Amino acid sequence: MQRCCIYCNNGKMTTTYQRRRGPKAGSTAIPFMITVLISLIVFGGVGLYFYNKLTNKQKELQTMQSATTSISEDDVNALLFVLDPDDDTKKNAVMMLRFDPVRKKIFCIGVPLDLQVVYDGKAMTVDTCYANHGMDAMKTAISDLLDQPIDRYVKMNSTGFQKIVELIGNVTYRIPVRDTGLRPMEDDMEVTLDNTQFETMLTSSNYKDEEERCSVIGNSVAQLLNQCIGGGEITSTRATRRGEGGERVARNLDTYFSIFVDSITTDITAMDFSNHRHAISYMFQYSSAPATGQGVLCTAGADGAVVPLPAWLDSIKIAFFQHSVASSSEADDTSSAAE
Repeated sequence: MQRCCIYCNNGKMTTTYQRRRGPKAGSTAIPFMITVLISLIVFGGVGLYFYNKLTNKQKELQTMQSATTSISEDDVNALLFVLDPDDDTKKNAVMMLRFDPVRKKIFCIGVPLDLQVVYDGKAMTVDTCYANHGMDAMKTAISDLLDQPIDRYVKMNSTGFQKIVELIGNVTYRIPVRDTGLRPMEDDMEVTLDNTQFETMLTSSNYKDEEERCSVIGNSVAQLLNQCIGGGEITSTRATRRGEGGERVARNLDTYFSIFVDSITTDITAMDFSNHRHAISYMFQYSSAPATGQGVLCTAGADGAVVPLPAWLDSIKIAFFQHSVASSSEADDTSSAAE
């Protein structure tokens, strides 16, 4: 911008122009520096916020991982389950369920009713022991026979069983027997069973023998549990794909336990749950291998009863990571027998 000035010099008009000076450099630099400083403060604060969020998340993960170190062999528990159906034409379903959060494994073993056990010095079948002496006696007799500790028992009728299945979700399984509401598929296709059909499958009297039925009990209950454990290898079930697996159980564990104990008869106490709650939650949320199921492999015994194969008894100790009772070559043989 220019400014025009007119002067009179000896009678002559003279015109000169002067350039207007802009603001000094220092007056421009100060607001600029203030702006930069404010920007640094704002963006630095945002960056610090997200940094703290990330570091806090890492601390939470480290805490979660360190919490697993509190899980010990004391958290390994075995439960004896008995489904005593309301229909007298159906059979009881007996199963041992073993939770091992240390190794993140669940084992389901169906127990045949004609398995020979000894209680109070007398030989009898599992069915007779339960009918004449009750749950505690049967728990002790099966524990002695399998040489496995059984910590608690759970007894349920049809109503309790169906309520628990509803809580977990209907199981998908290949129907192995023809009965009310059950018809085996010609192509052995798996179908989704509602809680009534599932109960019928476990308690049907139409199996060729108890060994077949107890195998179905172990394997189908394992399949049911696989719908609510969250290990990375368990991605095939619908429940896991929907994100309703172990996270759901862990998140609602207290509510589920209340519903569970209200639906059954058991010697599990609130203190038992409190002492092992962290292990149960961890088991369902982070289990790295699917629950495995099987039945007791047996051979004929006396008076129509069956007795477990010695090789099978050895194999479950190896599977349970207990002291090996066989040499390396024998271990291979027992593993084959279990399969």
